Amino acid sequence: MQIDNQRNVYRVWLRKLIITIIFVLFIIALVFINLFDNPDSSITKYHVAIAISIVYIVISLIGTFRNPYYFHFHDTTDMLIIRYYPVGLFNHKKNSIEIPIQQFVKFEIEKFFLGTEEKLIVYQNYRKKIAKYPPISLSAVDRADRDRLKVVLTRYSKRK
Repeated sequence: MQIDNQRNVYRVWLRKLIITIIFVLFIIALVFINLFDNPDSSITKYHVAIAISIVYIVISLIGTFRNPYYFHFHDTTDMLIIRYYPVGLFNHKKNSIEIPIQQFVKFEIEKFFLGTEEKLIVYQNYRKKIAKYPPISLSAVDRADRDRLKVVLTRYSKRK
């Protein structure tokens, strides 16, 4: 089975780009339109610019706290392969986990971001000890793919 969320990652990037373009267009329009230049008005264009900036920052922070990852899962006859990296402006290194099925122990799903998003943690039997890999955010993975992933990993963890 193979799970890949590349299309969702493109949507995340496109959403960030569109929100940024809309923000810039609002600020540019605010500078050139004299709608808020009335001296009798209590709301100036600076108040509107601050309000728009706060909305933009909140939307950006929500996207940052969701911590979307590119996620690719593939199970072959003898290996579980997971490739992932965070989707951000300053990309971190790309990671790959390759676990022989005989050494796969278990997996855990950890909730984060107010309990609405999930992180995947996998465990491997390595040199007679249990090795825990860093959590992988599944926030950019579709719900159906998450469920399929859980079913497959449960099947492999119960083989022991």
